[in-house]
Amino acid sequence: MANSRVKRVVVMVQENHTVDNYFRGLAPYGANVATDWPIQANPPASDQPHDRHAYFNWLTGQHKATRTQFDTSVVLPFYEYLAVTGAFMENHCSGFGTNSTPNHLLIVGGQSPTLRNPSRTQPPPLWDMPSVPGLAQDAGIGWRCYTGSNNYPVGFYTQLNGSPNLVPNSHFVAEAAAGKLPELSYLWHNSPEDEHPVADVTIGMNKIWQSVDAVVKAGGWDETVFLLTWDDWGGWDDHVATPNLEHTPDGVQLAYGPRVPLILFGGPVKQGIDSRWSNHAGIPKTVMELLGLPKLGVDRVDNDPGLADLIDPSLHQPAPPAFGSKITLPAPPQPVPAPKPLPAPPASTSAPVGPVVLRGGGTLPPPNDVPLKTGHP
Repeated sequence: MANSRVKRVVVMVQENHTVDNYFRGLAPYGANVATDWPIQANPPASDQPHDRHAYFNWLTGQHKATRTQFDTSVVLPFYEYLAVTGAFMENHCSGFGTNSTPNHLLIVGGQSPTLRNPSRTQPPPLWDMPSVPGLAQDAGIGWRCYTGSNNYPVGFYTQLNGSPNLVPNSHFVAEAAAGKLPELSYLWHNSPEDEHPVADVTIGMNKIWQSVDAVVKAGGWDETVFLLTWDDWGGWDDHVATPNLEHTPDGVQLAYGPRVPLILFGGPVKQGIDSRWSNHAGIPKTVMELLGLPKLGVDRVDNDPGLADLIDPSLHQPAPPAFGSKITLPAPPQPVPAPKPLPAPPASTSAPVGPVVLRGGGTLPPPNDVPLKTGHP
């Protein structure tokens, strides 16, 4: 391990919510979140459009995304606790401005050959792309992916497809409670535990809470770093315009996508609201830094600064409340801090999205399978 204190890293990926949509309750702590949008009923009544076309229409002002907010303290109290007591990345962004599959692939390996979800009526695609689990395997570091149906999304990787280390998500809690988690775990859930509309979001929160609690009860809290994020925006609005760093051949912003939550937590994680720009490619980079892995060979990951600076081996943060117990949040600071101004973009200009790198040294064309109207910013 690059950090002798960190014995395992757990990446948890939920579905389809923005920072504003989920974390209105962080305003008293100084987060840059909207506070006056209508309260969203739980569960939501419908799943709004959130694919590449919907993102383009939202980006160009042709479509209003759903501007509502869940009552964080009422329906998502454990998430609010984690955000207040861990490192809350208030300006974390989905890697690409589109829907699920491309962003899941970015979280696993920093790139995607597609900007859409593959057809469910056709055989699933296989791409021989590098991935962080594959990198761990090559380095002799234990890993396991606790997946959703059909090994989604890691079953799309040639190196990982068919591996005995792809196991159903239902195994996570028992293996965590038994102290059997490997050095690297990825965890996805199926509906309704993934919080994808029209799911009751408290069901998903409780599953994450139960999963974290299993690690705590096994004595693993003090030596584990958790990264909890949401794959994409889900068609929910967010008031922050994100930097335009990459664009497709039609000139439309691809990266960054809209803000989505990312929380780092665990015994050695520094507490606070962090305002730097980050994106899904930084998740595999952070995992690599913490596990001492070599470069992935994907520039979007290898050149990302990562978030390992949020880990301090001297810290011993208290474990969160036991699953199902009463949650008491730390009192907000007084006076209420003003939100921090947005930082400067990581780059001054947008670059064309590059080709997809394969493990054998070849490439695939840049993702461009959702062509949009040319000439828009």
